[in-house]
Amino acid sequence: SVTLSPPLLNPRNPLDNGSGGSVSVDYGSEGGSDESVTRDPDVTGALPLVQHSGAAGAGGTLFSPGTQVTGAQFAGCEPLPTGPFEIYEIQGAGAASPFTGQLIQSVDNVVTALSTDGFFMQTPAARSDGNVDTSDGIFVFTGDAPAVAVGDQVDVTARVQEFFDFTELGGDPVVQVDSSGHPLPPAVIFDAAVPSPDPAAPSCALEYECYEGMLISIAAGTVTGSNQHFGSDPVAEVHVTAAPERAFREPGVEFPGIASRPDIPVWDGNPEVFELDPDKLGLPNTIIPGGSSFEAVGVLGFEFGGYELWPSSLSFSPLPIPQPVRAREAGEFTIGSLNLFRLFDDVNDPPDTNTQGEPRDDSVVSTDEYERRLAKFAAYILEVLDAPDILAVQEAEKLGVLEDLAAVISAVNPGVVYTAYLEEGNDIGTIDVGFLVRNTVAVDDVTQLGRDEIFDFDMSPLHDRPPLLLQGRIIVGDDYPVSVMVVHNRSLGGIEDTGSNGDRVRLKRLTQAQSIAARVQAMQVDNPDLRLAIVGDFNAFEFTDGFVDAVGQIAGSFDPDRNLLSGPDLVTPDLINQVLSIGSQERYSFIFDGSAQVLDHALTSMALDGSVRGLEYGRGNADAAENLIDDATTPLRSSDHDGLVLFVTTDLDADGVNDDADFCPMTAIPETVPTSGLGVNRFALTDGDLTFDTRSPAGEGPSATFSTANTAGCSCTQIIAAQGLGAGHRQFGCSLGAMQHWTDLVRP
Repeated sequence: SVTLSPPLLNPRNPLDNGSGGSVSVDYGSEGGSDESVTRDPDVTGALPLVQHSGAAGAGGTLFSPGTQVTGAQFAGCEPLPTGPFEIYEIQGAGAASPFTGQLIQSVDNVVTALSTDGFFMQTPAARSDGNVDTSDGIFVFTGDAPAVAVGDQVDVTARVQEFFDFTELGGDPVVQVDSSGHPLPPAVIFDAAVPSPDPAAPSCALEYECYEGMLISIAAGTVTGSNQHFGSDPVAEVHVTAAPERAFREPGVEFPGIASRPDIPVWDGNPEVFELDPDKLGLPNTIIPGGSSFEAVGVLGFEFGGYELWPSSLSFSPLPIPQPVRAREAGEFTIGSLNLFRLFDDVNDPPDTNTQGEPRDDSVVSTDEYERRLAKFAAYILEVLDAPDILAVQEAEKLGVLEDLAAVISAVNPGVVYTAYLEEGNDIGTIDVGFLVRNTVAVDDVTQLGRDEIFDFDMSPLHDRPPLLLQGRIIVGDDYPVSVMVVHNRSLGGIEDTGSNGDRVRLKRLTQAQSIAARVQAMQVDNPDLRLAIVGDFNAFEFTDGFVDAVGQIAGSFDPDRNLLSGPDLVTPDLINQVLSIGSQERYSFIFDGSAQVLDHALTSMALDGSVRGLEYGRGNADAAENLIDDATTPLRSSDHDGLVLFVTTDLDADGVNDDADFCPMTAIPETVPTSGLGVNRFALTDGDLTFDTRSPAGEGPSATFSTANTAGCSCTQIIAAQGLGAGHRQFGCSLGAMQHWTDLVRP
């Protein structure tokens, strides 16, 4: 038995407009019947009668308020709405509304934002319960353009529903505008403290849910990841934080960590990162690079499992991209690394097998896509990475793809000539590692390492993309031997899984790292002066992820107490991770769910480290919108990884002589000799170039000329010291005889 009592306590009853006419309100369909509440013009009084108009039961029967309805009379009847309720009551303090599925009324709320299919409304500040755990805002789903304006005071009768966990009022709501021009409730201020960056100390009991539907203001936010791409929304949400700096991955296992191992570091997971959808409420569709700063006012929505700021106003200062690496200095060469993001051609190659007989089959793309991607990579390599002398690559389908890329690069810039190197590996998707090597390098050998190694856990190949070792010489000036190893190790996917899959992923990452470390150590033992760089997509951070410190294992610099798994330290002396030499805000090559992180590294032997002059990432991929991969006019988003460039000098003191042939390290140019002025037919490096300066005899030219190439990189100051020359040389410069004697010694 249900008593139909007067349900609408507010005199501005949307079911009683005082017009004397009949107002029908459709509350949706259940069991195939449409149900409505109708005001009968023949009945006096402000309260409505209820008419059941469904297919079953007492169709067409009118019931006065207070009438008892039972049995067949009630079948199919729609109860009248209850309330009114405040929005914070409807939202509640939990993840879902306590009124889900019920027909309710909420009155005298202010419209804060409009969308194409509904609007947001919020409780005026004077009526708020002041409880941070209960939201004062909610979305009203109208299904089409709402007939309200921002600032309207409205009454709504509707059904509470959870639309994929987004609380809203729907079911063909009845909306009445009471008045207009009202000030908006004050916005919740999001900043570096709200939402909380500490998951153990959230800003409310249920972070983000407590702000659902409310007005939000951000004064100094940062875009931490550019626009995503979906089939129906090619320029979609960006990841943001309300803080003035982007969010980074940090050491450890994601919060709450491993309870049984409190010594292992815990990463907070960056709970302060959420999403912003620039055009959700009708603002212009906007591409915003990662790293940009922004200001916004909007409402907090929810879709596809995540909370999003839907802005009604937005301004931003875009990060300028691309940002190329610096130009080489005199005597420098560069080693680069670039993940080619599954670069496949338009040829359907027959499948082959890996060392375990597993089928390897390629992907095939259209000719247009292949040519577009080659053009983008050529532009990125030339314009952003400045065409490294040795470029290690990952995720290339086959040697022919690298040869095609080399040809496109040379067509764009004939002065850049690359030779491609690649060996097929074990990856069932046929992605491999390789090299593009310029004609400034003489290649002595390219060797694939560990293709036949077996992972004992499941007897599968240990290295899906076996490392490739290049040994060669920089041939600008005197030969400068250098070795480069390219790696592309097991991804992080599944590392947090429980059971055998998680065990497998973690152990494989450790075993791969140990295999590479053992090979590095054998090379160092064989040649303590080995100039070695290990570059590529390590799929690991510059610190431990708490499960396995894969980079630290290879470098020999890990802490076993901070890892769930670790092996013996195999590398002495340790390798140097050059990523640690750059500023903390530049330590990223990839962005995952809005968290910037380094996956691409350059490790160097101690013998090479002394000649390293820096590392830089070529910006323009990780911070670029995903849909730009389809834009052939720009190098932006040629890949999802930023490439890196390691700057190495063959001439540490910039005296024009490679270090291997330099008799005088740390030459200072210009030099302070002579102290009394340069004498006739006396020589010294006084004006900063690499040619010795002198004074000519009256009416005649100098009797000889010298450069640092003649003196094996030595200045007059160093020649004086080496030969024990007297004060006259210090006062007037090195004599002609002293110079000739020295050059005969060092360049016989």
